Amino acid sequence: MSYEVQKINELPAITEVIKRSQGLALLDAVIMPEWQNRYFSFNCNWEPSGNEMMASMRDGSGNEYFLHFSKMGVVGKVLYEKKVENASSLLMEVPDCFSSFKNESAFSLENTTFFFWRRPEDKDWVAIPHDLKSYALLGFLVGGNSYYHDWAENYYGKSINLDVSNEAFCSLKINSDLLKILNPEITIEELGDDILEIFGNDTGI
Repeated sequence: MSYEVQKINELPAITEVIKRSQGLALLDAVIMPEWQNRYFSFNCNWEPSGNEMMASMRDGSGNEYFLHFSKMGVVGKVLYEKKVENASSLLMEVPDCFSSFKNESAFSLENTTFFFWRRPEDKDWVAIPHDLKSYALLGFLVGGNSYYHDWAENYYGKSINLDVSNEAFCSLKINSDLLKILNPEITIEELGDDILEIFGNDTGI
């Protein structure tokens, strides 16, 4: 499934996109302890000064998104099924204030279906190309836990308690009681490195 949204402005505000990205990464760390098998990640210290963050989704079949957060706002790219032929030209249309994103080779910017961004002063999200009829994969950032829950049960082939997963997603916290219900095979201590990467000093515990 493409988990698409029809309009780019279905995306919430920047602060909410950050929280939902962290929630997705937290749930995936709990449900799938093996990092290489996860879909979602979040790094709250993308660069040493701690002023940039990164969120990603990769499905192992080539479809992916990367979001880069900084004081300039948020900018991202999505690759879903087919990349545009003029990615480099489109990238030039992304505001230069997002230069850290535009020069980051880890984001594979030449392999892109569309770019999107929003600065703190912007009232709306912007996406290019402008003629897209839908925006794949961004449904996870709109639907949040409801999207994740349905997807994860199908993908991982296991039953996941909806209320408990929603509590962890909304609170951005995990404790032993919640963990026993979501995945009793791992401990809080085993999640330590993941929690630190997602939340930094705000441990999420």
